[in-house]
Amino acid sequence: MTCPDPIAWDTLVDYWAADLDPTATDDVEDHLFGCPACTAAAARVAAITEALRAALPPVLSRARIEQLRTRGARIRENTFSPGQRREVLFARDADLLIHRLAGLDLAQADRVDFRITDEATGDLIAAVEAVPFDPAEGAVYVACQRHYGTLPADTVMSVAVHAPGTPPRTATYTILHRFE
Repeated sequence: MTCPDPIAWDTLVDYWAADLDPTATDDVEDHLFGCPACTAAAARVAAITEALRAALPPVLSRARIEQLRTRGARIRENTFSPGQRREVLFARDADLLIHRLAGLDLAQADRVDFRITDEATGDLIAAVEAVPFDPAEGAVYVACQRHYGTLPADTVMSVAVHAPGTPPRTATYTILHRFE
């Protein structure tokens, strides 16, 4: 079945991104209730937008971790000190493994950058500027996800703390991952 007046793809994207004004949202919803062709197209857009909403960045705030926990995510946490090298287990009964990279002086920090490299090769795995950090705890929270099991198991995580008037200070943590 085809629609004589299909909703434009960009309108469906705006709808699922909640970027439409209330009147336009009502119009789209009214149309979707009566049009199977547009409902099918909207479902394709929804699959993409909902997958993007569910994706987690590599570094999370404590508030986001607690929000995930409240929603039922099974989370295991471990704490690392600067310079520490240790193996961690991502158990089968966990959805996320949170690495609390602690021991940082973040009281004056205005930005924290994060890098992951392969310990064996030095190859860069990921680099993220301006990650969330907790100045009171002196920590950055890294969210290790199950699909990261395809990445190198021996990782070096580096945190660069930027504060006004001082050169960046870097701390490293070597985390050896084992997945069940």
